Amino acid sequence: MEYYKLDACAMIAFFDDEAGTEKVNEILDNAAESACEVLMHNSSVAELYYNALKSGNQKAELVLPSLYSYPIRYIDRITTDMIKWMGYFKTTYKISFADSIVLATAKLYNVKVVTSDHHEFDVIEKSGDVAFEWIR
Repeated sequence: MEYYKLDACAMIAFFDDEAGTEKVNEILDNAAESACEVLMHNSSVAELYYNALKSGNQKAELVLPSLYSYPIRYIDRITTDMIKWMGYFKTTYKISFADSIVLATAKLYNVKVVTSDHHEFDVIEKSGDVAFEWIR
């Protein structure tokens, strides 16, 4: 079975029907059929809500119910192990706090990060620290 960690930019592409939507939809369909498991940390949920809020309150209020309707397992804790991995990724790769949570979650749960964020993650993929599934 495949295991994935959706990051916010993958879901933004999905909600906004941008390039890569098909790949996210395929992963979510497979999760609905129990062919894979999809994780998302609640920090990414907060990032999605913030992104929608920038577009207006009405859109933002639709994001959460829509998001929670998908077969995604939400992670809401930041454990000591996660803090250590966040520190490692943030200091080693000089990435954002949110991205360090994405990578720490992927590392702890041994899952692929689903993203389109080549700018931040290409160097990390080359290192082999975390596996990626690119949507575009």
